Amino acid sequence: MKICDNCFQDQEIKGFIQANSTEEGICECCSTKGQLIGLSELLDYFMAFLSIFKYDKENGVAIEQLVQDDWRIFVSNEVCEKILFDIFNVVDIGLILGIDEETLLKGDDMKVSYIDQIEESVSYWGQLKEDLKWRRRYLTDIDEMLELGWDALFNDSYSIDTSTILYRARVNGDGQSESYQPVEMLSPPVEKTTAGRVNPQGIPYLYLSTDPKTTLYETRASYLDNISVGLFQIKEDIQLRIVDFTNSQSTFNHTDDMIQFVTGQLLRRAISVDLSKPLRRYDSELEYIPTQFICEFIRYITKVDGIQFNSSLRKGGINIVLFNQENINCSEVELHQITNIEIGSDRLS
Repeated sequence: MKICDNCFQDQEIKGFIQANSTEEGICECCSTKGQLIGLSELLDYFMAFLSIFKYDKENGVAIEQLVQDDWRIFVSNEVCEKILFDIFNVVDIGLILGIDEETLLKGDDMKVSYIDQIEESVSYWGQLKEDLKWRRRYLTDIDEMLELGWDALFNDSYSIDTSTILYRARVNGDGQSESYQPVEMLSPPVEKTTAGRVNPQGIPYLYLSTDPKTTLYETRASYLDNISVGLFQIKEDIQLRIVDFTNSQSTFNHTDDMIQFVTGQLLRRAISVDLSKPLRRYDSELEYIPTQFICEFIRYITKVDGIQFNSSLRKGGINIVLFNQENINCSEVELHQITNIEIGSDRLS
């Protein structure tokens, strides 16, 4: 079957088809006009990708649903079904998914889940959270995490340097009409450092945002509050490595390390939910403990300089936390006033 770039939502696969296609025409799969390519040219990728699943009649979900919900590879579920069906006709899907011949002949719905290796590693995050909050906090089994390969799963990072501008805001106290000084925009001293989403009490990390509006939301400021907004830059000739919990990458370029890559992506997504979970004023600081722990694990095991995660207070906002503020300067401080706050609500009863 010939397919086209319009069949796919995954940008890496679209780019591959556009770069390698020698023909334009009507697609046999999605019926649109696009750059055509034989499905066989993507077979190695799909063989590797399908190896992350196992047949699971009792607890699984339809394969096209899991593929689309978690990976958004195809433009629609219908296109997903058509292409997977064609693949199943040319490869030994029974061998890949662990399905016996009798089950295949019955033609039951293809329900799958992730293979045990992936499930065990990702689901351990849920178990670890409960252990840290309610069972044991200071003698956690790091060996289990290392056996699951977690030390390698957080190595995927990106670099920031002096060209990156970051922002941090502070509410001015008692109607203070002048902005704070740059040195006052840094983390508080250890004796005044309270527990946060990433840092334990008494261990200061520097919380920043990638844009000024997000950092205003992060202060939970009130109407007419004066806010000091600091502009921060990494020091000259320094590059900092940041583990990104916001970016979902394509599986397309990971044919050779598919299982490890998928495990890392799913684990980071699970942790990202907790990093970005809104907490109410009266929620217990116990909720911070699992994310504090995993960030300390990342800091000392992978030797990175910080993490990036989605803001819980502003949709689309991005926060960065640096473990060591000695590598960054506050170059300027602006004074702002909150002139508008919009509140939404959902009726509960």
